[in-house]
Amino acid sequence: MSKSLLRNNTNNNLLILVIVLAVVSYFFHLGKTPVYILDEAKNAQCAREMMLRSDWITPTFNNELRTDKPPLHYFFMICAYKLFGVNEFSARFFSAVFGVFTVLILFWFTRRFLGEKTAFFAALVWLVSINLNLEFHLAVPDPYLIFFVSTAMFSVYTFLETKSKGWLYLFYALLGCGTLTKGPVALFLPVLIVFIFLLFQHRFTLKTIFGELQPFVGLFIILLIAAPWYIAVHIATDSAWTKGFFLEHNLNRFSEIKEGHGGFFGLTAIFVFIGLLPFSTFIVQTVKQSYRTFGHPFIQFCSISALVYVVFFTISETKLPNYTMPAYPFCAVLIGNFLSAIAQYNPKSVKLSSFFNVILFFALPFALYFIIRSEAPIRNHSELAWWFTILTAGAIFSLWYFNKSEWDKGIYAMATAFICMNLLFMGWIYPNVYSENPVSRSKHLLDSNSPICAYKRYNPAFNFYLAETVQLFEDKDSLSRFLQGNPNARVITRKEFEKDLSALKLKVLFEGKDLFESPVSVILAK
Repeated sequence: MSKSLLRNNTNNNLLILVIVLAVVSYFFHLGKTPVYILDEAKNAQCAREMMLRSDWITPTFNNELRTDKPPLHYFFMICAYKLFGVNEFSARFFSAVFGVFTVLILFWFTRRFLGEKTAFFAALVWLVSINLNLEFHLAVPDPYLIFFVSTAMFSVYTFLETKSKGWLYLFYALLGCGTLTKGPVALFLPVLIVFIFLLFQHRFTLKTIFGELQPFVGLFIILLIAAPWYIAVHIATDSAWTKGFFLEHNLNRFSEIKEGHGGFFGLTAIFVFIGLLPFSTFIVQTVKQSYRTFGHPFIQFCSISALVYVVFFTISETKLPNYTMPAYPFCAVLIGNFLSAIAQYNPKSVKLSSFFNVILFFALPFALYFIIRSEAPIRNHSELAWWFTILTAGAIFSLWYFNKSEWDKGIYAMATAFICMNLLFMGWIYPNVYSENPVSRSKHLLDSNSPICAYKRYNPAFNFYLAETVQLFEDKDSLSRFLQGNPNARVITRKEFEKDLSALKLKVLFEGKDLFESPVSVILAK
């Protein structure tokens, strides 16, 4: 009895630790960084416009139809706006909530099928990622999609193991939510993964598919959740949203390079490697361990899930780091599976990967220093790069413990360094750097006494902070007529369009380069 009680206390302590780390990681200074990144600004403002119109159907940005994404993340943002007001914290609140939920389901399901130690290491792999920490601090749909897809996949696996119908129905309900979050990709890839897994398990039969998985019941549940909004927006926009989303933002993104986000064939794998640092440096050992334990159905399921996402987005012409993030929970399980068995591996192999970490994180602060120095708006913040030597120290301590064959201590040393760096990054470094963006530096020039307009293209973050529609002009004659009637107006545009407006004899009130982007934002006036 006492041993069982002690084991339960240990289990509860680990669960509490995971919860605390997740809450601290994803909620720490959630609203401190300005809304500036293009997608985040458009999502946050779109949700506000829908809320102000009391419109839960038609997404708009600057009162123009926005066809980029379905609406579920807008719905959550609207709820947060109503609770906390319209601000940076509210726009990101549910991203952080779903970040915490994702860590919990990763830990819970991995513990159920692979044990406590593997579950804790899988959660650590997830929590230490700076890339994921940043993602769950953004007002974008990916945190929602990651949660819905990963929980759906773990649920259907649980059903296939236990035959409990509740898990199957939860699977379909979560796919419906995922379809409302990012469209058909949330449905197509999970179904493909299930079919491939059944093939590997020699269970791909009519009885399994139609008898056990009940696809018609599943389709009904998915349609019940997702179809009403898709039908409503199709009618409300006279099919414009449907055409824009399915053709432009799904089919064309897969078959063509969009917005310059292309790249060579292996770029997607590099995104995953960087996104899961530092433990992704054990990729060779993780692959070997996954191969060794491939007979375990949960390892097999996670391996297939990770590979399907990586391969699919490798083939896709448009490549972005966030596309493969639904694969990360399964990658974390596989890496955690290796870390829990690290003592069984060739010590030289493990130490070599750890030594690579030392080299990588020794070079990182220098690389960041020169990157920051090359970016004019933030050049004065270049000293922030040296804080990343915390990761260097973590890598050195990790190697030191590995050399003493104290494997768990080596893992914890690296994880501790990254968690501390995450808090420092989100609490200080990232807000300081991004406060130098041109929108934050110039918004004081755009007061309510001066009409605001824009010419051709401009940074969408202006909308979020202006809290109003920005009248957009595509030709200088229309703009000229507007300025004649509003001589104190402010014109937001880009430097590349200044020559177009030279005849209007406008003076430059502000000029600032967009951070880590080529456009230069300018504000002009009579």
